[in-house]
Amino acid sequence: MADKYKKLTQQFLCCYPVNKMDWSLLQLPLDLTEQKAVLDATCKHRLNRKYPVRWSYQEAFLKKLLVMLKGHEEVHDELFTTLLVDAPENISPYAYKHYIVRPDCKIVLKESISFVSEGTTGLCTWEASLALADYLLEHPDLVKDKNILELGAGTGLLGVLLKQPSLALGVRRVIMTDGSPSCVRLMRHNIRINFPNAKSKEEIEIPHCEQLLWETVEEFGYDDEDAINLVLAADVVYDNSVFNSLLRTFEYFYLKSNLKLHILLASTVRNIETLQKFSEQLQLYDYQVTPCANVPTSSSHFCRDSTAAVQIISIKGRDQT
Repeated sequence: MADKYKKLTQQFLCCYPVNKMDWSLLQLPLDLTEQKAVLDATCKHRLNRKYPVRWSYQEAFLKKLLVMLKGHEEVHDELFTTLLVDAPENISPYAYKHYIVRPDCKIVLKESISFVSEGTTGLCTWEASLALADYLLEHPDLVKDKNILELGAGTGLLGVLLKQPSLALGVRRVIMTDGSPSCVRLMRHNIRINFPNAKSKEEIEIPHCEQLLWETVEEFGYDDEDAINLVLAADVVYDNSVFNSLLRTFEYFYLKSNLKLHILLASTVRNIETLQKFSEQLQLYDYQVTPCANVPTSSSHFCRDSTAAVQIISIKGRDQT
């Protein structure tokens, strides 16, 4: 019966908007056994018991479910006890999301329950990261045998994904960076819970994370023996105040790579003019910019919400093929 509700489980665990969930999976009316099965596939799921999603989401889900069951002769007692008794006394500023990429690949991320926390927006996973993750899974040749650096990595979704053993993507080294110390601490936590058996001597087998300030990128510790040849960045172009420092960072790693760097930049389209201006700046630096075809949300591995459009571009040096 668990397989019957696996789509509901996938949506619930990643906090997919309650009003957009595939409620057609519930063939009403539900008897008590089916009601319990739905609860076990969501709020009582083993992953949610160990690493719970934010309570406000669980509460909204349960209330929606109870509305749908309104008028039934019987409603399972455990639905009410979960809603009324399981509510935490103190709400933590952090909760978890789970991304079931496939049955043998589950990613757990701790993140802030607020969009802005501790002076940064990086403590939660944004749509552009999910879109870029989908794109990389559809084009694994882009990451095979690559030393990868991510800018503005936030919660660490991309780096954790790329190093999943079950995906066997053949990535060499992954360095996740962010300018916020809070984000770096959060990434390290997420690395620990997703790679619990990793040892320090196997560092190349797990993502590594460091603080990187774009304004002083030249001070970033760099290992010339493992030259970065792919840079990933998601939701880092939010206004033109970051243009100069971001371009400076691109240029630093481009020169370090002996002009062989490939950059993939994913941006949620909030202000198209900002993205157009940044694209113009890239061309002034003599980069070639190529739009990439997005993976449709209907084919997403991550139950992406299609509300916000995401633009992905490939950036290379003028003479690169």
